[in-house]
Formats: sequence, C-alpha cells, structure tokens
Amino acid sequence: MSHVSERQVVVIESHDLPLHCSGADTDAWNGHPHVFLPIQSHGKIECPYCGTIYQLNGEAKHH
Repeated sequence: MSHVSERQVVVIESHDLPLHCSGADTDAWNGHPHVFLPIQSHGKIECPYCGTIYQLNGEAKHH
C-alpha cells in the first residue's frame, strides 16, 4: 500500500513577486528558512523545503 501526499498549490499574481516561501501553513517562528523562488511567467515552482507548489498567473517581469 502506498501513501500519496497532496501538496498545497498557492496561486499568485504578478503583484505578489518576488516570490518567497518560509513555510506556507506555519507561523513565521515555526517555518523553514526564508527562500526566494525563481518562478517563470505563467509557470509553477515547488519549494525545496516544504513542497508547496506556487503557480503564477501572469507575467514575471523583471523578477
């Protein structure tokens, strides 16, 4: 029997950039190290610490 964990997907817009994660569902003191994520226009990226997936709806201009 295998266990498949569901990963949280967070949809962001251009005004939310630059994208950073310190743990999507944790308090600031209880999260992982603050990491900036280089997302592409209309793309997705996964946080290497917590596995949260971010989806950008829009252009990533100058970020």
